[in-house]
Amino acid sequence: MAERVIERAYDGRGRCYIGVRRLSQMSASTSSPQRQREDVLAAVKAAGGHVIAWADDWEVSGATDPMTRPRLGPWLRGERGPYNGIAGAAVDRLGRNLVDCLNTGYMMRDTGLALLTYGHDGPWNLDDPNDENRFTMEAWGAQMELRAIQRRNRDAAVKARAAGRVKAKPSYGYRYVRLMPTGAVDHVALHEHAASVIRNVARRILADPENITPSSEAARLTRAGELSPSDHRAVMYGRPVTGAPWMSSAVRDILRSEAALGYLMHKSRPVIGSDGHPIRIAEPLWDRATHEALRRVIKQRGDSHPRGARVRSPAYLLTGLLNLMG
Repeated sequence: MAERVIERAYDGRGRCYIGVRRLSQMSASTSSPQRQREDVLAAVKAAGGHVIAWADDWEVSGATDPMTRPRLGPWLRGERGPYNGIAGAAVDRLGRNLVDCLNTGYMMRDTGLALLTYGHDGPWNLDDPNDENRFTMEAWGAQMELRAIQRRNRDAAVKARAAGRVKAKPSYGYRYVRLMPTGAVDHVALHEHAASVIRNVARRILADPENITPSSEAARLTRAGELSPSDHRAVMYGRPVTGAPWMSSAVRDILRSEAALGYLMHKSRPVIGSDGHPIRIAEPLWDRATHEALRRVIKQRGDSHPRGARVRSPAYLLTGLLNLMG
């Protein structure tokens, strides 16, 4: 699905709008993007304008400030060129946070830009008490709906953890196995290719920690065309990739996370079972000794060492390295 669709290029004639679409979760079966498109075009047509570009924020939470959204943010910050306003299918497509919605609405008003949503007659006029109250109530309703969704998700996560079931996205190196395409997760297994990639990274860093670092490995993986964790996950779930590079922070997080030991995780910590031990749900990428060695290497290098600084390689770095060969 294209991120920007030009209905008509900006030519300075008429009212030129940016179509705003947002969806927290994308799936192959959802029809929301097309419905939002139709609603936006209808709202713009009724206002006598035309769409010059689309700011499509897929997989973006409604709690995200519109000013910082990947696609909409640059338009609001004046980084994408001239336009006369934005148009969305509903106020909740702008966002699900009352303060953020109001701040964005007032910013549009104060800069002379129009704000359209489907179902509202013409641009919102926040200088009019009736329009201001209606806009505020719709934004408030969107926030209340978000909180209800978050509460349901928290409750579901608590129940899943209590039952030893996964709820979050799989960690890099792992995949969820379903017995049916749309069924619940049956178990967690190693992803053969991703596990091989990250095991090789760990092996290289432990073998030569003075010269091979998470930063150099991130650059190497990007040069080699290896899919970043986000793009790797997108491919697993049938979504388009973005071409995002590997980040050194992602490499560090994967290497030092106890998720690599096959544990069920919550808020970056293993979930403890009734026996007082972490709940293991999958085969580990490496053993505990290797995990501790990786953590020591990353901690010793840290982010504070000046460029080119070397860290003395302690004798225990190769502990458990042979376990990565399997």
